[in-house]
Amino acid sequence: MSGTNRISPVSRLVVVLAALLLSAPYALAQTGGGEGPGEETPHEYHDYGIGHAPPRAEGRSRPVRILTTPNGQPEWIVIGPQGDADAVRAAIESVRGEVLRVRQLGSLGQTSTVAILPTQLSRAQIGEALLRMAPSSVLAAQHAYYFAQSAGSPRIYAPDLIGDAGPGRCRVSSSVRIGMIDGPVNTDHPALRGADVRYESLLPIGAVPSQDHGTAVAALLVGQDSTGALAGFAQGAQLHAISVFDTRDETDMASVERITQAIDRLVGNGVRLINLSLAGPPNEALGAAIRAAASRGAVLIAASGNERRPVVAWPAAAPEVIAVTAIDAALRRFRMANTGPELEFAAPGVDIYAARGTGGGYVSGTSFAAPIVTALAAREMAAGRGSVAAIRAALRSDVRPLGAGGRNPDFGFGLARGGC
Repeated sequence: MSGTNRISPVSRLVVVLAALLLSAPYALAQTGGGEGPGEETPHEYHDYGIGHAPPRAEGRSRPVRILTTPNGQPEWIVIGPQGDADAVRAAIESVRGEVLRVRQLGSLGQTSTVAILPTQLSRAQIGEALLRMAPSSVLAAQHAYYFAQSAGSPRIYAPDLIGDAGPGRCRVSSSVRIGMIDGPVNTDHPALRGADVRYESLLPIGAVPSQDHGTAVAALLVGQDSTGALAGFAQGAQLHAISVFDTRDETDMASVERITQAIDRLVGNGVRLINLSLAGPPNEALGAAIRAAASRGAVLIAASGNERRPVVAWPAAAPEVIAVTAIDAALRRFRMANTGPELEFAAPGVDIYAARGTGGGYVSGTSFAAPIVTALAAREMAAGRGSVAAIRAALRSDVRPLGAGGRNPDFGFGLARGGC
């Protein structure tokens, strides 16, 4: 289940076309600033021919969105080995495409190339050109991703449910490092002032989202609180948080390009455990970065998404990633959680008390279940289990089965547990 999974060039092309046609309820995009080479310029956000999913009785239907240039041209992203960079550029230019940005993902041994193509037909032509000229590189739309959160009402129960002796009772070694790719984090929040948090943003300019989501996830991981109410489940660990989200059209957004850049930075800084409380459509370019990170020993854990669909969102659905769903205090699956065979574990994620504003509040969503599993994985790393296979095995050994069979699309193997 690691980076050994390979996808044939033809399958890659099929994935790209399927993702473009998928009328799934996801959306996100982002913007940056600057006019120089390799810098982002302001963008607009359009559905680009992707229809909305049929209305549902509950929840909000979100269309697939693709980042576009100011004149409305959709962006495409190619990720592949650094040695393919020149061939990728040549393939793009062979169909009269234009390269907008090239970023070296040095820690992953990959290059990210963002381009625009002149016509709809060019999409198939560039795929064929890449198969000839750079077969190890993959093309995908510049998709975007949402925070995997929802709304909820109060209740506190998570420590007891996962087997902790009480709130704030479990700590891990300061040698354990956790990465987090999310939104802005308020490092001055009382629950984070005493924690070892390194925070950076990859957004040079632009409107930024509220700090609530990122701060809540960070505190669930490493929060310090003498009362235990806002104590993290892996307090004591080092946290490297990277913000990749901005706000446009009143929507919080993060692009494939930013997410892959953040993965590269974390891996380059020696972080081997990464939490991704975000969700969006399948994307083979993102998959390439995930495979590269996994091949370098990174353990990635992600939220299944909150669209109430029988399809686990990406990046959780990638085979290298541990997919997490949310349950409530009565062990019921969160009613908005996505389901599917990729699910591995469930964790408390409904009416979770977490850091908000300058205090605390109650949140719901698979976003908040994922960091609890990430914290349990951090405990396993502190015990010397460093590989994704070892962590998966350790989590499964203490799981509380939920639902039918040994593994099912609603709960995976069941409730992840791991008291200290």
